[in-house]
Amino acid sequence: MKQAKQTVTKSESVKSGAVTTPLNFQSDAGKGLEGTTKSDFAIPFLTMLQGLSPQLETLKGAKPGLILNTITNELYDKLIVVPCAYQRRYVRWAPRSAGGGYRGDLSPLDVEAGSVKGCAQINGMYLMDVPTGAVAFDKEGKALYDHLQDTRNHFVLAQAANGSWQPALMSLSSTQIKKSKRWMSRIQGLEMKDGSRTFTPPSFSHSYLVTAEKEKNAKGEWWGFSIALLGPLTDGSLYEAAKKFHASVVAGAVKVQPPVQEDHSADSERF
Repeated sequence: MKQAKQTVTKSESVKSGAVTTPLNFQSDAGKGLEGTTKSDFAIPFLTMLQGLSPQLETLKGAKPGLILNTITNELYDKLIVVPCAYQRRYVRWAPRSAGGGYRGDLSPLDVEAGSVKGCAQINGMYLMDVPTGAVAFDKEGKALYDHLQDTRNHFVLAQAANGSWQPALMSLSSTQIKKSKRWMSRIQGLEMKDGSRTFTPPSFSHSYLVTAEKEKNAKGEWWGFSIALLGPLTDGSLYEAAKKFHASVVAGAVKVQPPVQEDHSADSERF
């Protein structure tokens, strides 16, 4: 399922009274965006809708198992992506008892080395600023203090409903970490040949098909990502766009929209 959006592909005209005024958008291309850089634009998340996702109540056509672009609100049952860059972070979330919400992210090297002030590992979870002797979890096992969630960020170019390619972020955590690991192993395991020389191509040399799959454990069921290799790119302009996006991420010039805390009640981790 795709939600189509209107696009302008050529100059049009509009009637003002009895006069027809031509609209030449191409001659004014880029105007109004002067002074902006890539860091002025937030890229969207690609998230999987779950049974308790708020968009089910507010977005027409939304249902569990569809992939959502959080900025355009486009919905997909399948999506083609080109992986351009990868980052691992620990995302800090406020407890749901305090309203929840994103409170920044931290380097895994700092967290796991124990160099983050106020961070302590309690019952296998990293928690922030827990007073000595305080109860850290409620009766349901949910954290009562800010917690850090191991998160694998995949920066991709995703094909939009109109066929264009747009930057986006697939943020995989909790049970989806195993999907991230398999994806990275698949990328690393690719080989190409140049004569007698074998080499590992860049991650953005191939495209992948992203779909939904139903998952479950002892706590319940949810929808997760399924990621399958399609093949090498054949469009030179797409390859160059992916290469530039990779460079922007590595240079720290990409601004990401703040993530939305999702329900993990059926997940293997405690939230």
